Amino acid sequence: MKITNVVRAGVTNNFNCTAREWAQLDFFATTHPDKAFFVNSNIRTPKLATVAKHPYKVVVTANPDLGIDEDIGIEKIMNTLKGIKKKVAFVRVKYIPNRMTIYTLIGALLGEGYPIVLTMQRFNGKKSLLKYTALSHYKFSCSRYRLNGPALDHIVSTVKDFHNAGFPIYICDIKGEGCGGCGLCSKLTTGKDLKISSLNLSTSGVCPYNCPDCYAKTMQKFARAMNNKPIIYDVIRQNDKQSGRLEHIKQVKKVK
Repeated sequence: MKITNVVRAGVTNNFNCTAREWAQLDFFATTHPDKAFFVNSNIRTPKLATVAKHPYKVVVTANPDLGIDEDIGIEKIMNTLKGIKKKVAFVRVKYIPNRMTIYTLIGALLGEGYPIVLTMQRFNGKKSLLKYTALSHYKFSCSRYRLNGPALDHIVSTVKDFHNAGFPIYICDIKGEGCGGCGLCSKLTTGKDLKISSLNLSTSGVCPYNCPDCYAKTMQKFARAMNNKPIIYDVIRQNDKQSGRLEHIKQVKKVK
């Protein structure tokens, strides 16, 4: 059957690679043969090595905590990825400016041929931002601090130079138009530019990690405050970024 849709499992939670999650994902894959599924996990996931035993591609966040700290150093990251290399669609690296360990990580990943997608870290407020970087690199827009100005221009130019030199490195949603204008998740997992949707498995539950200013956790907290469910489980659907409903995306498209 022709594949018409790509589904990212574990978007607002983490795919923890447990036997129950794999079994539930197999069920969805069997009952939706027109869809290509891949999983979203992070380098700290204890059972990440089980990815090698299953047919799905994986996207791994290499630095979920923004730094490369002592207990999850670059050598450990590379060793963990080595065991699942054939299944890695790309490695996600969270980017903040002037963090040498992030540049070192990027170099190590490119040296081993891993495709990299950089995501520009966004912050909820000044307090959390100042723990990691300088306020001068960011602009407050649509409720979040977003990388801006020379700092943004620098990383965009650097990635372009690497890409032109033949290295597989990209920036997530470089156009600011959401998943519809990006297409990297689909292209790097299937080789085709297809519509992308999300699936948060009930067997995964709420993400056990608390990454700095995680957008998913921020929205879950807001949902609870409004007496709504924090996560919609076991439904294949487009989230706001995938559908282009976010206000930031609307503003970008309006300008263009």
